[in-house]
Amino acid sequence: MSEHAVGELLKNLFESIGASTSVEETFASAYNLDFTLTRLREVHAHVNLGVHITTTREEPEELAKFAQAARRGVVLKSIYIEISDVALETGGLLVSIGACISFLFDRRFAQHRSVGVRIHEDCSFQFFEVEETIQRLERKFVDDDLAVGEDLRGRIIAYFTDKGFGFVQTDDERKFFFHIANVVDDHLRTRLPAYVLGEIIPVDFQYGGNDGKKYPKAINVSLDESEYDFDSDGY
Repeated sequence: MSEHAVGELLKNLFESIGASTSVEETFASAYNLDFTLTRLREVHAHVNLGVHITTTREEPEELAKFAQAARRGVVLKSIYIEISDVALETGGLLVSIGACISFLFDRRFAQHRSVGVRIHEDCSFQFFEVEETIQRLERKFVDDDLAVGEDLRGRIIAYFTDKGFGFVQTDDERKFFFHIANVVDDHLRTRLPAYVLGEIIPVDFQYGGNDGKKYPKAINVSLDESEYDFDSDGY
């Protein structure tokens, strides 16, 4: 069954119990929102919930697209539903409605703009943080794609002189953490204490793994020599 068909089934099920929904093609293409729940029968609280449902588990591109809805405030709240094929055939859509209602009215989620929920084969479900899942999948992508010690090239986009660490970003927008202890270039070591916010410094570095942290590590960081002509005084 196509993703669109699954979304249509859930929308129709909501409408069959008296709920009101709307479909915005712009929201569907830009943010993966299959429909927006705008009213629940005999419930007088304000409802504005963007909904996406998929049978694919942990799809990075879908999650990233969906996350933009909350970041940009296009709907008041949004929910990303992952449902197994088995659950789809055994009452999982009804459980999805229950999860949506829980997210709307459970006070634990009062400050949450978006959430993910996974409907398992036995129709049990669990909520998960969308942004944390995206970050975990991004780290896994880097680990799968790179070997520790692999040579890379990028640019320092931020350095905090009082803390001694900063961030390197590559041309494909991967971000890496580095500490002054990971800098092996004397010229760069001399330059960093005078770093000015917004300054861009081209560098070479190696991938150092991620240790389960938010950002992977850059090690053996040095100035990109192709960008500079070094003289006897340093530059």
